[in-house]
Amino acid sequence: MDFNKRIGAIFLFFIMLFVQSFQVATGKRDKVDVTFPTVSSETTAKFDGRYLTTKPSTSVNTTTEPPTEEGYIPAGSDEDVWSVVFGGTGSDIVRSSYYCDNADFLVCGNSSSKDNAFNGCYGYGWADTYAFVARYSSNGTRRWINSIGGNNITVAYDTAELSDGSVVCVGYTLATNLIEYAPVSDNSIDAFIYRYSSTGEVINKYIAEGSGYDYFYSVSPTSDGGYVVGGSSTSHDGIFNMNSAGAVIIKFDSNNIFLSSVNLCGTSGGTVFDVCTDSNSNIFAACVSVSSDGDFAQFSGMGAGNNDSVILKYSSDLSSLKWACVIASSGNDRFERLCSDGDGGCVAAGYYMTKNNTGVTDGFFENCAAYGKEDGYAVKINSSGIVTARRSFGGSESDFVSGVFKAGNKYVFSGYSKSRDYSFATLGNIGGYDSFVTVVDSSSFSGSPTAFHPVAGTDADCIYTVCGSANEIIAAGTTSSTDEFFWTTNPVNQYENSGFAVKYTV
Repeated sequence: MDFNKRIGAIFLFFIMLFVQSFQVATGKRDKVDVTFPTVSSETTAKFDGRYLTTKPSTSVNTTTEPPTEEGYIPAGSDEDVWSVVFGGTGSDIVRSSYYCDNADFLVCGNSSSKDNAFNGCYGYGWADTYAFVARYSSNGTRRWINSIGGNNITVAYDTAELSDGSVVCVGYTLATNLIEYAPVSDNSIDAFIYRYSSTGEVINKYIAEGSGYDYFYSVSPTSDGGYVVGGSSTSHDGIFNMNSAGAVIIKFDSNNIFLSSVNLCGTSGGTVFDVCTDSNSNIFAACVSVSSDGDFAQFSGMGAGNNDSVILKYSSDLSSLKWACVIASSGNDRFERLCSDGDGGCVAAGYYMTKNNTGVTDGFFENCAAYGKEDGYAVKINSSGIVTARRSFGGSESDFVSGVFKAGNKYVFSGYSKSRDYSFATLGNIGGYDSFVTVVDSSSFSGSPTAFHPVAGTDADCIYTVCGSANEIIAAGTTSSTDEFFWTTNPVNQYENSGFAVKYTV
């Protein structure tokens, strides 16, 4: 193996991690990468719609009594609210969650901790950053946790429960020993799939064959017992067989056997960040790309700005594209979260930012209010691919929607914001990014929320994923706070961040 190529590949991997580090999120649940945003006074590296920062060396808040900030309900203060902290002396991030049929919930992400909540998870000789997937009961008691790691960085991006009760987890790695005898590429990134029993035993493992850079970002169960994944690839071989860099949607059976796929290639590539299915076995995908040529040429309007999004609806076997809805302007438009609406359509969520942050809207967002920097946004798309309703989550600072799911006749959104005005006037901002969960009626999608819950402290707090049922909400992400909502949190390392999950009754 050529040493320079090896070093170059490792360097590129770190760049890709940083590029995609901080995500908006997302659908039935959601996801992101190895660090997360911090307070505005810090140096923030923004690239490709995500953020990379490090936590400042500040003193830990030593609040010993519940906070008095109006509206900020501390975890444990109400029978309808509880929280779980995923913390060790390293950096811990929850990227995705999934609500199970028996009211348990799954979480996955990555960690550099070797103790406390992650005691026994780290394997000898592993890289500092490894992946994990865990299952919790509806009252927040952990049933099991499993880790995935090797001789280089490994990231878990999404998890789901299949129809047989097993659990599937997807992500990507640079490790060459993640799976013994697997066809890994020792100078590139490989996508992986792990499948577990309902009680946490490993059933099978899979490394996707491809000699390029391959990523899995999302997974959703299908009605035939298998699952569909979304991601991106540069591989010209294996299961990907790409003409150039681009987005991928792949359907597997429950034994990780490849069934069918869709490749969307273009000069500037593309990525499917979320997939979901409905009761009629339709497959929906949220794709982000800068490309307007190749396979993206069929989607009129793509290539208008820094990033454009296209929401896709496919038949159950991926053989037929039923419709495509392009969300594009001259600015930066990233819609990376999806959920089915139950009627053959879907809701897509993310954010948009006008060109050069000028406040002038065009394209899909023409005549829409631009409140500040990035503005959170959601659209409702019917069974024919027509946008029937819109909803803005905007303030004068940066605002993101990171998750959405349908709870009975309501939609639940999660996100994070630095704003304290416009849509976030009642939320305010008590420091850095503040997370929120909001509930709206499906009949008044663009109207006022029926509930608005802040999940925040005076440091950075980012919900990356939300899931649940008609009766309860599970939101999860990462925090550095030890006050306000997180006043009972006691991280063992004041310079790192901890994952968390919070439950609400709808």
